[in-house]
Amino acid sequence: MNATLDRALLDEVSGFIAERMGLHFPEERWPDLARGLKTAGEELGFESPDACVRWLRTRKLTTRQIETLASHLTVGETYFFRDPASFEALEREILPPLVAKRSREGRTFRFWSAGCCTGEEAYSLAITCARALPDLKSWNVSILATDINPKFLAKAEAGVYGAWSFRGVPGGLRERFFSPVSDKNLAIAPAVRKLVRFGHLNLAEDVYPSLHNHTNAMDVIFCRNVLMYLTPDHQRRVVAALHRCLVDGGWLVVSPAEGNDLLFPMFSAESIGGVLLYRRNPPATRVASRPEPSPSAPARAGPPSGPARTGAPTLPRPPTFASPGANPLTLARTQANQGRLEEALAACRNALAAERTNPTAYFLYATICDELGRPRKRSKRWARSSTSTRTSSSPTTRWAVSTGRSAGRRSQCATSRSRWSSSPREARRSSCPSPTG
Repeated sequence: MNATLDRALLDEVSGFIAERMGLHFPEERWPDLARGLKTAGEELGFESPDACVRWLRTRKLTTRQIETLASHLTVGETYFFRDPASFEALEREILPPLVAKRSREGRTFRFWSAGCCTGEEAYSLAITCARALPDLKSWNVSILATDINPKFLAKAEAGVYGAWSFRGVPGGLRERFFSPVSDKNLAIAPAVRKLVRFGHLNLAEDVYPSLHNHTNAMDVIFCRNVLMYLTPDHQRRVVAALHRCLVDGGWLVVSPAEGNDLLFPMFSAESIGGVLLYRRNPPATRVASRPEPSPSAPARAGPPSGPARTGAPTLPRPPTFASPGANPLTLARTQANQGRLEEALAACRNALAAERTNPTAYFLYATICDELGRPRKRSKRWARSSTSTRTSSSPTTRWAVSTGRSAGRRSQCATSRSRWSSSPREARRSSCPSPTG
């Protein structure tokens, strides 16, 4: 198949790729785009790149077709502990105070490798946690790793790597955290692998933060060598969304080439060990006149915010985009995305007290219970009693069915609780009561 494409077609398809996937192909990268479209067209069954491009112009692509395009248009160059200064800053400066704080508040960590490629970054995060936590088994460490490329995710799930992936591994770690599976390949240790959950996510189109894809309430997000491949508009949207995914005081780690104060105006830039990191300020340091960017509007690039002025008013909890007087369902979503799940449950109950037939509130309540790992016996008993007084299509029954079948739903989504929340504390938590009493 000849990879030559008309310039007008390349211009049009580059705009389409930017809109649907956020990937930026300026004119100087059109040869890369043409080569990717050639191989993608072959996999999709087209005889020529022209035919593939003309088909793209007239079709609304399925998720599977977007994944196929992504597998030919995204870059897969990575290795363990790439940019080691970032991991050193995490292990020496970020984790110690977080460990001290969480030792008193629940012993949980949540990390996200956004644009994880073939998994080396996510497993490097897991190894860093294992090194920083001698009593790792007593902690609930959750590492989410997402990518748009299904072939990358398949390799990451396998957890088997060749010598090229280990060129940045510090001495001794290969022997401690990997085992040989052939003369040339090593497999990640099971204790490390179970800390990581992989999943498909399109940063340009999917919704985050969200309880449903576990992108809420993150302590640290690594999104390195990803933004540079996005259009400027998508860069701003992604950064604003990642800011909302972090808990107060959470950290965003990007590559040195992506650090730009104009792109991160809502963050506080801090240099740690020679690495520029971006932190979501806690409420006490935010200026009230500067609200969070909305999900639908990209953040405007502007000058760095600088330190908060002395005596400036501070935002209450929750922040201004969901004030205490907000609709209780909106408040519940915001609190859930910040990891304040017990408060979110209470807000759901308030929403249902005001509107007992609101299906969205029931579904959110069930999702939060699932996130908490609560036993479902009481919910099932409530479901049996509810069916005698409510029709099978009522919101309350649908809530009970949703909760009772949550294990099946997690299995379908490949997000089993054993991998996402493996702490023994989960099994000891009390049941979620019926949301309506």
